[in-house]
This record gives sequence, C-alpha cells and structure tokens, in this order.
Amino acid sequence: MSVHTDVVRAIGIFKAKRDFTIDEINATAVPVAEAIRNIPIIKANLTKYEVSYKSERLPNTLAKDLGLNETPYTTVIIMEATSHEKIREALTHPDYKAVIAGALEHATTLEHFHFFSAEYMTVL
Repeated sequence: MSVHTDVVRAIGIFKAKRDFTIDEINATAVPVAEAIRNIPIIKANLTKYEVSYKSERLPNTLAKDLGLNETPYTTVIIMEATSHEKIREALTHPDYKAVIAGALEHATTLEHFHFFSAEYMTVL
C-alpha cells in the first residue's frame, strides 16, 4: 500500500469530567453521533467523523508496556476532509452546533478540551 496525503484532519482530544460506563456512552454519545452523521453539511464535507473512547482492558496498559506516561485524556474526535476549509464549514455550521450544544459540556470542560488542525499521511 502506498503512502498518501490527499486529505486533512482536525482532531479534538479531551479529558472527561468523570469515568463513563459503556452503557452511559451508548445511551448518550451514540445518539449524538447518529444525529451528527445525518447532518447534510457533515455528509457533504467530511469523509470521516470518528469518536474514540479510552479503554484499558488488559492487565497492563499499552502506555506502561511502552514506558510512557498514562494520559488523562479519555476521548479523541477525528474529522477528515479534502480541505481544512471543508472541515471549518462543517463544524461552524448552525446545524452541527445545534446537535452538539451541551453535549461536550456534559462530558468535559473547555479547560480540558484541546483541538487542532493537522496535515497527515496514511502509511498503512
């Protein structure tokens, strides 16, 4: 497989206010994700909108096995598109803002939410 750099990303990472059970995530985050998926501007502009939640199920964490510090961050949101402008247009659209209004405040604080745009390459 070849390396490609034909898309861009925006990445949000945050530390949750508290631990959420998988049942709580399924009951709250999944419906929000479904609503986001059905927003026309999201469908038109983004090629990926992915939400990942921290899960440590092994006796030793991967961070520990690699000799790294455990991160306090619990959630990563990755958006991909063909341009940063398309991501900006989608995430600043009133329909998107209406769906996520209050959702992030339920899970985190602005102090614990970090966001950046990124260039990247896919290797595998």
